Amino acid sequence: MGTGESKMNDDLVLEEEDDDSLTDALRSNLTRLIAYAKSADPSLQRQVAEKLANEAVKPSRQAQIVQLGGLKLLLPLTQSKDVEVQRLAVHALANLSVDAANQEVMADEGGVDMLVEMLASTHPHLQRQASKALANLGVNTRNKERICKAGGVGPLVKLADSKSPGVAVEAVAALANLAVNDESELQIVREGGLAPILEGATSSNVELQSQCARALRNLSVNPSNKSRILDMGGQEILSTLSRSSNKKIRQQATKAMANLDSALSTRK
Repeated sequence: MGTGESKMNDDLVLEEEDDDSLTDALRSNLTRLIAYAKSADPSLQRQVAEKLANEAVKPSRQAQIVQLGGLKLLLPLTQSKDVEVQRLAVHALANLSVDAANQEVMADEGGVDMLVEMLASTHPHLQRQASKALANLGVNTRNKERICKAGGVGPLVKLADSKSPGVAVEAVAALANLAVNDESELQIVREGGLAPILEGATSSNVELQSQCARALRNLSVNPSNKSRILDMGGQEILSTLSRSSNKKIRQQATKAMANLDSALSTRK
């Protein structure tokens, strides 16, 4: 591409002098970004995706990027043939999905299906960021059902058993959020989710332990799941976690054990 397009990247510094100037700059730049990103040039796509990924980290930008059409750029870029473009695009989506209003819009515009597809990637970074985005989207009540209907539970269960701690943490976090839904918590167990979650709970990785304890707390609400957790040695694992030096882990494990009390009483 010519020098004009190289200069385009220099112009993408968004000032924060006031809301009006920021909005005008963002609208102008996103329109140009979307046009440029349609190019078949992966290097240009990379620059575009990287700029949005960097801007999406900032809470003040997250709603604006979506409101001004950023998803029309980012969602298709997740299907780019260039892995680096995919990585940057899904990283941006993970950041944008933190915003509660964005969670609805992203799902409405096809984000759930595209992110579920990304879970099948062989690249750990893509797996991690897609799982993280789905974990964020799964905070929304409607999106819990959408993720399950899109076939997200099975791939997330598989990634919960990943050898990459970062991938496993985000996958379990996503499952923990889905498990708040009555049907989802049953589906997670039906699709084999308890095994990697219980195994992760014995990990030396504190963040993985924390997410697994949270998932077990949510999964142990359902009567059917209570028995499965006990049958798979969950009581002993949770007992160990309840003595953790980490306050969050102790709290989640203690609440999960309280959920299991009714099932334990019927076994005595």
